[in-house]
Amino acid sequence: MTVESPPGAAWTEAEVARNFRTFMIIWAAQLVARLGNGLTAFGLGVYVYRATGSSTSVALVTLAAFLPGVVLAPLGGVLADRFDRRLLMILSDAFSAVGLVALLLLVDRGLGTVPVVCACVAVSSVFTSVMDPAYRATVTDLLTPDQYARAGGLVQFAAASQYLISPAIAGFLMARFGIEVVLLIDVGTLAVTTLCVALVWRTIRTRRQPSERGFWADFGFGVGFLARNRGITVLMLLVTLVTFCMGFLQTLLTPMLLDLSNEETLGIVRSVAAIGMVVSSLAIGIFNMGNRHLTYMAYALAVAGVAVLLLGATPNVLLIGVLAFVFFMTLPPLNTSVEVLVRSSIPNETQGKVWGLVGLISQLGYLVAYAVSGVLADVVFNPLLVPGGALAGSLGSLVGVGPSRGIGLMLMVVGLLLVATAVVVPRVRSIRKLENDLLEQSWESKE
Repeated sequence: MTVESPPGAAWTEAEVARNFRTFMIIWAAQLVARLGNGLTAFGLGVYVYRATGSSTSVALVTLAAFLPGVVLAPLGGVLADRFDRRLLMILSDAFSAVGLVALLLLVDRGLGTVPVVCACVAVSSVFTSVMDPAYRATVTDLLTPDQYARAGGLVQFAAASQYLISPAIAGFLMARFGIEVVLLIDVGTLAVTTLCVALVWRTIRTRRQPSERGFWADFGFGVGFLARNRGITVLMLLVTLVTFCMGFLQTLLTPMLLDLSNEETLGIVRSVAAIGMVVSSLAIGIFNMGNRHLTYMAYALAVAGVAVLLLGATPNVLLIGVLAFVFFMTLPPLNTSVEVLVRSSIPNETQGKVWGLVGLISQLGYLVAYAVSGVLADVVFNPLLVPGGALAGSLGSLVGVGPSRGIGLMLMVVGLLLVATAVVVPRVRSIRKLENDLLEQSWESKE
């Protein structure tokens, strides 16, 4: 008996089961890597803020880690379609450890300044940018369309691990041992990931299509595909607005909570809050989702917006943790719905090229947020709500006055933007067409 599979392949039930086991091994490897990434991301944020007391420094380090991956993601997508995806994943994980090892050596010698940290994490990010399109395309190589949503939930769970477990562990390690131990553990997780992918090398059948086009022609082909598929492009632009809002929260939550507490409390709050992401990710992975993805997106955005609005309005650490829990709980259904709508609209032979461009467009919001959030906090918003600030006697009575209250006001604005996006998304005709096409594919597969 054969099972519906990606174009150009006809799989038996045994092959489907084997491919899913291979996917699970790769997924487990990525889970380990995400844990290590989470340790380093949290540890560097605390390390830089404690050294400088500046939200701008935290934002710069975040930007340095993020920018190379965004800029190079489309090129990584072209590579994922032109070369062996298995080899790309192995090499990218192996070489991304180079920047971390360099940073570890420099910090150990007392040279861990903000520019040095930025340079080292940027080097690591360059190689990581190759891994993500290859990993996403390999999911399509291994799974049937009916398994995409479930795989999306599991991928979201792996992503959630760096928020669930890593902050609490990193907070403990930072308080007792410092950044060196955190970096050493992250390098070890990359070694484990590389080994796991190497072990399943032969079971991954990459369906790389021979191409007579040049590298830049392949890149242009991906651009042309998005230009012809307006629904995907418009959806990605709206997602960019969402990532812009999320980038503010991700960057500013660390300095805000460090002003209100300490690194261990920060780690515990962020870990407990991320349980919401794990709960909803597991629910999607176990029970799957229906095909009304625009409804999921609208509700998720609305709830996320209200949570961020209220989070910014309170200086209570416990309440911040509860509201962050609610916010993280909305991310997996939102991300999975976007991924299913986009994945179902992209032919397998162009998955790498298009996923690279999709990643570039959707993550531009993070890029802008990381570039401006720290400066806005330090130069504009925080001075407004300190004692004697311009808004201390007006808005200060609502959101409070103190070191972190300007950041709180910024998050309240972000919450309002998310709620506005929730209202807009279901009303965009080209995005509704993506969902209608998915429903038609689902009905045809059942007939």
